Amino acid sequence: MIRFDPESSIAGFERWSKKDKDMIHRTAVKILSEVGARVLHEEARDLLAAAGAKVEDETVYIPEKLIDDALRTAPSSYAIYNADGSVAFTLEPNTVTFGTGTDMPEFIDLYTGEIRPGRLEDCENAAKVAQYCKSVDWVAPYALANDKNPRVADLYHYKAMRKYCAKPVLTLATDPYSLKGIIDMAAEQAGGYEQLKAKPTFVHYAEPISPLTHSEESLGKLLLCAEYGVPLTYTAGITAGATGPVTLAGTLAVGTAECLTGLVIHQLKSPGAPFMFGIEASIMDMKTTVCMYGGPEYGLMNSFVGEMGRYYGLPTFGISGATDANEVDFQMGAEMIYSMMTAIYGRQNFVHDNGYMGIGQMGCLQSILAANELLTFVSRYARGIEINDETLAFEMIKEVGIGGNFLQRRETARKFRKEYYLPEFLNRKRNVAWIAAGKPDIPSQLTEKAKEIIEGEVPVFISEDLERGFDRIIEEHEEFYRK
Repeated sequence: MIRFDPESSIAGFERWSKKDKDMIHRTAVKILSEVGARVLHEEARDLLAAAGAKVEDETVYIPEKLIDDALRTAPSSYAIYNADGSVAFTLEPNTVTFGTGTDMPEFIDLYTGEIRPGRLEDCENAAKVAQYCKSVDWVAPYALANDKNPRVADLYHYKAMRKYCAKPVLTLATDPYSLKGIIDMAAEQAGGYEQLKAKPTFVHYAEPISPLTHSEESLGKLLLCAEYGVPLTYTAGITAGATGPVTLAGTLAVGTAECLTGLVIHQLKSPGAPFMFGIEASIMDMKTTVCMYGGPEYGLMNSFVGEMGRYYGLPTFGISGATDANEVDFQMGAEMIYSMMTAIYGRQNFVHDNGYMGIGQMGCLQSILAANELLTFVSRYARGIEINDETLAFEMIKEVGIGGNFLQRRETARKFRKEYYLPEFLNRKRNVAWIAAGKPDIPSQLTEKAKEIIEGEVPVFISEDLERGFDRIIEEHEEFYRK
């Protein structure tokens, strides 16, 4: 987690002018009032119609007043809690938190190196690795459990994360019924639904269908989150040149309109419920026709989202640490650290996908460890240089004098761990020492560390009674889909 002093230069950094953000907002308002949005959920349409929106069959035209009202009632900050009920962090301006990615269908096997379908075991192991990683603030279902009933897989994911990680959780759900199961599990651990609402331990992710379509399933989940007070990001997953205009500005305007539609419905259902502004915007690579997770445009648009969220006074959802690379290599490192830096400058609050590989289709435990290393690296940059009488160290400089050395000073031993970034995997050995050590390469070190974590003594964060409660809810959902 990174917290910037409100008086710092980074906290005041805005790449886009207020005029730029005004233009995006005005265009989004025109899209919603003149083009409209397809709303495929009856209750959502009824809420909009009762509030004054024009409804024609499934198309809804949303007036600016409803957007203004929703922005006024949505909270500008709120806390997210660890499994034990302690505050993990508060989503507010100048606080940036990082977590893993979600539901990757393919996985690089830690022991064989083969690319295979993800399994529940991979989700469990990813949670163990995320718990180990000090720069990973929260966990998401990093692997898709293809070995489980796909309609119930989300509940298995949630149990895996809660069993092996005490940090906050980001969840997905195939439908509202699946999400209700997750809410039931979280409430059982929290001590009840009101306790969960007061101290939410997870954030839910839902998204529209670009361009400008809002499915019954996504809006059902949105309304459920509003009802139970579960923090929600309703993130537009939009691709410039495909589901959005080829121009980045046009894509951001459409994405903003989509997210604002969700915000209006969410706040009409439950004014003051916690909401997160998000646009997961990328480009279509015209050579391969796939949506990119690396590349300069991804980080550029993501950084804009942070600024637009502050413009609206809303916490923001972001992306970093993702790569299009299919292995742990130079491309991975370059794309990961670039997007992490753009997240820092954009100052998104809840930044996911750290460890994503293969154009968002693949993951491995080594990638999570690599992301953690690079997050620690960029966090040191973000922390800056503390300048005061103590850190200027004039008296020590005077005592050591001309030609002396500072290595044996007590202050050096006491402060270097706080002052310096100390890598776990990046090489800092001279070539002689590196050769003598057997020329260790970073991918191999990452692999050995991942094995050490999952094969070692792993803490468990749920009791046997709670696990039985989780299993009972999962079995209820299994039985529902067997009928």
